[in-house]
Amino acid sequence: MSVVAPSPVGEGRGEGFVKTFPCTGCGAKLSFRPGSSELACEFCGTANEIAADDTRVEELDLQSYLQALSKGEDDFKPEDVKCDKCGAAQQLPQHHFAAKCQYCSAHIVSKGYAGRRLKPKSVVPFRVDHEQATERFRKWLRWRWLAPNDLKRYAQKDAALAGAYLPFWTYDAQTSTHYTGARGEKRDKNTTWYSVSGQIDHFHDDVVVLASKLLPRSLQDAVERWETQALVPYKPEFVSGFRGEAYQVNLKEGFPVAKGKIEEKIRWLIRREIGGDSQRIDSMNTRYGSLTFKHVLMPVWISAYRYRDKTYRFLVNGQTGETSGESPLSWIKVTLLAILGLYLFYLWARYG
Repeated sequence: MSVVAPSPVGEGRGEGFVKTFPCTGCGAKLSFRPGSSELACEFCGTANEIAADDTRVEELDLQSYLQALSKGEDDFKPEDVKCDKCGAAQQLPQHHFAAKCQYCSAHIVSKGYAGRRLKPKSVVPFRVDHEQATERFRKWLRWRWLAPNDLKRYAQKDAALAGAYLPFWTYDAQTSTHYTGARGEKRDKNTTWYSVSGQIDHFHDDVVVLASKLLPRSLQDAVERWETQALVPYKPEFVSGFRGEAYQVNLKEGFPVAKGKIEEKIRWLIRREIGGDSQRIDSMNTRYGSLTFKHVLMPVWISAYRYRDKTYRFLVNGQTGETSGESPLSWIKVTLLAILGLYLFYLWARYG
């Protein structure tokens, strides 16, 4: 991937970042078909191939962009839009650049990218479709052994999953780390420690950082791992028919999160190099170079369902199919499990 210095921040704010695409057969709005390279009409079945793009996914120079961005701020105010289908004026949901009309459910889109100064230049298109995501939801529910029985019956209904693109940053860095520490070698019951030192050089490629604050911590496990080699240059066709969220964690705020992941990786590399039965790291001095980034969109299927007046959420990674979710507990089942555990402990204590 080539490294690109900054063009004027905020360029391309006009029409074209998000578009709607009318069906050539019936005029309805087309949606991207997951796992394909085409737009499809849900009414008449007409398919429209997305034109191939030989543009390369670009790595952008981090320091140059941070300097350019320091001269202004993003506009996080909700955006007023007008539905093309029913004409209703409304506000986009906060921090979104694509959603559905609250009156007729038609797709409504931002005039740009919800007032953000940096726009995504690449995207991982949906690979998992709605039917596959729904089956993942049902399978996940079947494994909730401690959930109430009537919740599991929810698996027989439509999971009401909605497709959305979430914002992410990816960071690249070349690091050089000098370390000191000790290697422990076990003999019988004693461990002998030997002083060690060395240097670890490593290139960290596409360290992914979630740029959303709307996704609860309980669902974030499913969006930690991505196959970033599947990134393609951004095209509005890929977003057509889905919700889209703009970043709330900006480029500068995301980098310390990436550094935390990078340092965790360096510690793992150092321990591997030290070897032995045990390792101790006493000091690390890391120099960073070749810092680049990308702003990307990643696909998810997400559901929010209510059970006894409380909302629970479920998420499917739209590329890998990995799942995360929240579910209530049946306190009857939890109590019975605790009683069983105490009974087994009693038997073990009495009879050994």
